[in-house]
Amino acid sequence: MRHILLSALLICAGFAAGCQSAPEKHYPIQGEVISIDPAKKLITVKHGDIPGLMPAMTMTYQVAEPKQIETLQPGDKITADLVVSESKGRLEKIVLVSKGDGNTSPGTTQRTPEKGDMVPNFALVNQDGKIIHLSNYRGKVLLVTFIYTRCPLPDFCPRMNENFRAVQKLLQDVPGAAERAEFLSISFDPEHDTPAVLKHYASLYKKSVAGEKAFDWQFAVPSEKDLPDVGQFFGLVYRPEQAQIVHSLSTTVIGPDGRVEKWYSDNEWTPAEAAQAMAAAIQRG
Repeated sequence: MRHILLSALLICAGFAAGCQSAPEKHYPIQGEVISIDPAKKLITVKHGDIPGLMPAMTMTYQVAEPKQIETLQPGDKITADLVVSESKGRLEKIVLVSKGDGNTSPGTTQRTPEKGDMVPNFALVNQDGKIIHLSNYRGKVLLVTFIYTRCPLPDFCPRMNENFRAVQKLLQDVPGAAERAEFLSISFDPEHDTPAVLKHYASLYKKSVAGEKAFDWQFAVPSEKDLPDVGQFFGLVYRPEQAQIVHSLSTTVIGPDGRVEKWYSDNEWTPAEAAQAMAAAIQRG
């Protein structure tokens, strides 16, 4: 696996060398607290449209000052400043507007995918308008993550896409990877992310590079009816009282037998980690 770690260092160094800091942008938001985790500096908020940035969404944000959320509870109404840099988004200047009654937000649920879990044969529609099933990937090692095309926060969907590109670079010289490693990005926004939208979105990231092997990388979406089952199996945070998926993160390595090999619940996983997990599954056959 040494070549994977070395390549990862070279990729990261190249990104760092080519990056210049962009000015931060500030967006006022108002919304309802769904859950808080002061220890991890996280707050989940259901908010309305953010003009010039993103549609209404329920999602988890990092906070600049954990003390600002220590006394908050689900159902509280807040205002805040969403600060978006070139690498991530965070909430600052969090202000309590009104206390909730304790009954407005029953909370969220989340299933944790375990190693060895058999992945159901979910049906999806890909960027070409074709129906695909997860059973189509049997015999392959699949890396699957969740995105939606209107996501503007750099540490959410854009990071997952860039990580997928980096994993593909790291697998270039792994024996058998070109034939057996595949990638799948699933949208949880079936209302907006039609095949045509997904096709354009895929074109922004699936750019061929001279001399590199091309991996199969599909962008697809489940139906509205199947979305809750797909999201819950793969560990997306779910609000059962509203049948609503929170914009959480989930990335899974699925082995050739259709079982979970590795699951990442956040955006802290590295391309090197995923590439190593995929390479190990490929080598086991």
